[in-house]
Amino acid sequence: MSRAMKRLVSAGVLLGLFAGAASAAPLLRPEAVVTGELVVAGDLIEGAGERAGVALFRAPDPGMTGAVPAEQVIAAARRAGIDDVSLGGLTAVMVTRPSRDVSVAEIQALVAARFAADADLSPEAVSVTVDQEAGLRLDPREAGPLQFARFSLDRATGRFEAEIEARDHRGGGKPAVVSGVAAETVETATLLRPLSRGDLLTPADFRIERRPRPAGSEPLAIDVAGLAARRPLREGQALRESDLMRPQHVQRGAFVTLIYAADGLSLSLKAKALAAGAAGDVISVQNLQSKRVVNGVVTGPSEVTVTAAATTVARR
Repeated sequence: MSRAMKRLVSAGVLLGLFAGAASAAPLLRPEAVVTGELVVAGDLIEGAGERAGVALFRAPDPGMTGAVPAEQVIAAARRAGIDDVSLGGLTAVMVTRPSRDVSVAEIQALVAARFAADADLSPEAVSVTVDQEAGLRLDPREAGPLQFARFSLDRATGRFEAEIEARDHRGGGKPAVVSGVAAETVETATLLRPLSRGDLLTPADFRIERRPRPAGSEPLAIDVAGLAARRPLREGQALRESDLMRPQHVQRGAFVTLIYAADGLSLSLKAKALAAGAAGDVISVQNLQSKRVVNGVVTGPSEVTVTAAATTVARR
């Protein structure tokens, strides 16, 4: 081999060595996906070698993506003992931390089950409202069933605070904190339209739904069809027993048909009601012919019946 040829071969070997060294130089990655709470050198730097497991930064919260300036990565790498990291033309590195998303409905079901178990109720009889508008984002390593790391409840107000986790045998991140209100619910009739005093309720006027049990001893109403509003009622109102009354078949001062019934015979005539009354009520009426006032039973709209046992209470 000639001397010139030997020089060319030697130069080629040196160039190959330099190229290999250059290709082995640490290189900044444009993006990284991490699952833990820390971002390590190997996540951000290709070719980090034995220093790949050294922590450089805290990871974003689960479900979040953050941009780390490239110069900060280079500075952190130097502190970790990794020199000569190539930027590769990058100005920032995007770091994403996946999450296990837990919906508001899942949180409500978990709290309802816990509340129901403590109160010896069915979970369907519990209403749960959470303060968070969105659900939770747990560490993606938490692949187990949802459970409470902590649960506290104020029985007087229904306020709860809890920490939820989903750890399996691999472990995971910190529990997520939630808060809200849990309450026992009962069935009640809820108005579908406003009512005025005296309006009768038909099945089309209400629906049965579950509402939080009200404070106090007055119960909510269920069997309301055929009853009348005792006062003006608004649409969407949960009905209490005090809101309703039996329909008033007779109004005070109104003319009614007075029926005398005795020994299988009956006599009807006009009378004036001296009081209002619903079906079955005993009210006083005045016979318009004799001016006598007697007690009778309201037996229908504008109808009062006096039997042989009726007692005359006054004469005018």
